[in-house]
Amino acid sequence: MNPKKVYLSLIIALVILTNVVAQNSIDFQIEAIAKVQLNSYANAWHPHLYATERAFPGSDSYRNYLHQLKLLRFSSLSSMPESLSSTKKTTAADPIYASGFVANPFGGIPNDNDLAISNDGLIVSVCNSDMYVYDEQANLLFDLALEDLADSLGLVANSYDPKVLYDQDEDRFILVFLNGNNANSTDIVVCFSESNNPQGAWNVYSLPGNPLNNNAWSDFPMIAINKNDFFVTVNHINSDSASWQTGFMQSVIWQVEKATGYAGGVLNSKVHVDIKHNSRPIRNLLPIKGGMYLAQDEMYFLSNRNFDFSNDTFFVVSISEALSANPNLSTTSSAVQANRNYGLPPDAKQTTTTFLQTNDARPLSGFIENGQIHFVGNTVDEAGSLAAIYHGKLNTLESSWSVDLQILSDPVMEFGYPNISFTGQTIYDEQALISFNHTSIDSFPGVSAIFYSLLDGYSDRMHLKSGTSKVDVIAGAYERWGDYSGSQRKHNEPGTVWINGFMGFRNELSLNNKNQHRTFIAKLLSPDSLRTSLPLALEENFSLFPNPMESNFELKFYSPQTSLIRFKLFNNTGDLIVQLLEARVKEGENAFNFSTHNLASGIYFLVLQDEKAKTILQEKIVKE
Repeated sequence: MNPKKVYLSLIIALVILTNVVAQNSIDFQIEAIAKVQLNSYANAWHPHLYATERAFPGSDSYRNYLHQLKLLRFSSLSSMPESLSSTKKTTAADPIYASGFVANPFGGIPNDNDLAISNDGLIVSVCNSDMYVYDEQANLLFDLALEDLADSLGLVANSYDPKVLYDQDEDRFILVFLNGNNANSTDIVVCFSESNNPQGAWNVYSLPGNPLNNNAWSDFPMIAINKNDFFVTVNHINSDSASWQTGFMQSVIWQVEKATGYAGGVLNSKVHVDIKHNSRPIRNLLPIKGGMYLAQDEMYFLSNRNFDFSNDTFFVVSISEALSANPNLSTTSSAVQANRNYGLPPDAKQTTTTFLQTNDARPLSGFIENGQIHFVGNTVDEAGSLAAIYHGKLNTLESSWSVDLQILSDPVMEFGYPNISFTGQTIYDEQALISFNHTSIDSFPGVSAIFYSLLDGYSDRMHLKSGTSKVDVIAGAYERWGDYSGSQRKHNEPGTVWINGFMGFRNELSLNNKNQHRTFIAKLLSPDSLRTSLPLALEENFSLFPNPMESNFELKFYSPQTSLIRFKLFNNTGDLIVQLLEARVKEGENAFNFSTHNLASGIYFLVLQDEKAKTILQEKIVKE
């Protein structure tokens, strides 16, 4: 059964701001293909078909183009720009490894990992092209082959590039995968769960992969949400071209009303097209997810010159209105300069003669909180010989934008495909957990993590998981490393992040390719989640009253030592209302009170922070 796609209108809205052009937005209304009960697909066969032929050289493909480009680039390391340097500091405490397990049996190539976790602790882990549901104790609850789902809906082409997210506001999941890779068969399959149980009912839609009817198919989805809408970006590829370089047409943004998707109604959607800089289409657009909270209406998108040997430019595009307001694409700044360069990464060595493909330097993951965008991607290290990752920061609250870019690298280990999630206790805790894949000639492919905080910089690399073998599935020297990895904050456990990544796996039961890959899932904690700046006695010995309150509020607490404390009041969406007081509390019993006559009725949070802005107490209070 094919989705009903109703073409409504073509809105010509030429917007030129600092050389970024967003010319066209096209409206679609799309009926659901079906309501499916995913647990009806029990005992999935998980069929996978992949080519084991030699990847290089020879074919006129995107991978071959990149391979030849890298051979040209890295044959002469002396031309590496000096500005590609690492200023990594190692003063922050290491992330805390809470648990982990090997998951997702060997399947498709590449192993595109992504992950989402609900407040109830249900983990949806996807890879190319399967879906697995676990609990936090590593018990497999359910598994699904996306090919089975697509076939049952009449989508007979291949399924690939799965992505998944959890909507903390609505307590629902959204699953996306692509189906087909030519203009006559190209679908962006979007599935909205009707409940917080991923084994239950989902509403399935198909966004057209060739919405302009110009011989394009859609590739490489990236997804995010705000309070009202769901966003998916894809790259349009010309069906008549065998090469990514010659076949790339443009990157587009789909904006969809998520509430309608959860309800199973006719989906209002809009595709934004013709996004350019200096008349050149911007390639790859990363939508920026929320950190602690979802943005109300705005969504930022990042891109860069991902094929360049060396560049310091990033592109920023934004949508500032909900779909219901009929938005047009806009931008505050088209080209933003970084303080150092990124560059096309070399393929990473897993032995002296075999490599893992790193693709390019596009932004792969990012979040925004308190106006700060943090983002990560692949790059090259300062010596120009090893694959590394970058971490960028952009403050959208500043009048003049720039990117603070750091290169995270190692003298021996090579890094790839990072992801990043916010780990703060409040919106003012500027900190994050960066997870990524690692490999070297002395260590099988596995997963690592680094903790970052504004106060203390970067932690040392935490080696979470070593593989049990090299990867040797495709003939020749170049294996796929996956095109992305997964990471998500667990929203009802501040400071907790669940991640998944790529590891080498020795499968003695395989008849041919014993050196395979698997997925590793881990639970990580911010070191600040232990709140070690003050003993826990402060949390354990306090009382507040009245709650709900009318005109006055009082907090009594015990402090085990003399300390500087900031008393802050936040609203229910995480916005700071006022810093009530900054004072030095004495050892022993203390009392703090304030008048609430200026507050409207509602829910608020009283937050106590120490002199390093680390949260030591956060309590919900209600004004009647």
